[in-house]
Amino acid sequence: MLEVVLGEDDRRQVTVTERYPWRCICSLLIKAADGSNWIGTGWLVGPRILLTAGHCVYIHGRGGWAEQIEVIPGRRGSEQPFGSCTATSFWSVRGWTDMRRREYDYAAILLPAERRYGEELGWYGFAVRSDDVLDGTMVNISGYPGDQPAGTQWFHAKELTDVEDRVLTYNIDTAGGQSGAPVWIKYADGGRYGVGIHTNGHITGNSATRINQAVFDNIKYWKGLVP
Repeated sequence: MLEVVLGEDDRRQVTVTERYPWRCICSLLIKAADGSNWIGTGWLVGPRILLTAGHCVYIHGRGGWAEQIEVIPGRRGSEQPFGSCTATSFWSVRGWTDMRRREYDYAAILLPAERRYGEELGWYGFAVRSDDVLDGTMVNISGYPGDQPAGTQWFHAKELTDVEDRVLTYNIDTAGGQSGAPVWIKYADGGRYGVGIHTNGHITGNSATRINQAVFDNIKYWKGLVP
């Protein structure tokens, strides 16, 4: 998926990735079914589950479901403060796997039973917010772009420019590799809630799959499958 720096690049590097919430954001090293290698971003939403873009786990034109994904929480270049693990179980929805529709471009990664990263590191909340709440609100994105030094995490925040039923649009700078990153709101009490999953870029604005009620229900269902 195309992802775009819009005008001047305003991203800044996160160097304290061992701290919350940055440690809950994971670098993904993806091995596709055809053997090709890709990068992406995911974020913990439970002890053993993280969210990402659908095209990070099911790659059209590359054999479909990924063979495996190495998950590295809080990665900082060559440093892995919390180690890594390899995941081989993924979920997505037919709107992405069968129809390749960008508004359904979201997925979950199940971590191995012995890697309950969320219990050690914490996780993000996720929430459905109304159009009125989201319209023009400040949102945050942090992930692992491929146009910066390998494995470094980069952050940017800006207001939403368009709110649709299944898509959120913003002029936040991103690059390939940040697909799957959380689009979150930070509240005064320190709570951080994902309202979208970053997936796409265009010269007119980058965008996320919105966490609407249907997406929320799917995430909640997937979480319920994880012991």
